[in-house]
Amino acid sequence: MFVKIYSYHIKSGKEQEYLKIQGEADRVYSRFLDKKTLHLQSKTDKTKWLEIHTYENENVFNDTIQIIDQQPEIQVLYKRFLEVITSLEEISEENYHLVDLRANRKQDGD
Repeated sequence: MFVKIYSYHIKSGKEQEYLKIQGEADRVYSRFLDKKTLHLQSKTDKTKWLEIHTYENENVFNDTIQIIDQQPEIQVLYKRFLEVITSLEEISEENYHLVDLRANRKQDGD
């Protein structure tokens, strides 16, 4: 499983607009890609958010994301997203591969 994690800050009072943007973006993504998404708001800093996306694998993500990024709706949603975040420079993006401990236990028992 391939995982992408984004971190950024949302302007105070723009949380509902942010959630609306994310909902619309999720509908576009789901037309092309099977993914699961979590949106996390910090308990200590209400402006800080994490977005965690899980994909089947990195190849599926890479093969599909270019098509998604070319969709006019995504381009409009990204511009709206830039209006609700505090700073483009504060966005961080990280990539991970899931390590499944249950699968490792089964292999160890073989």
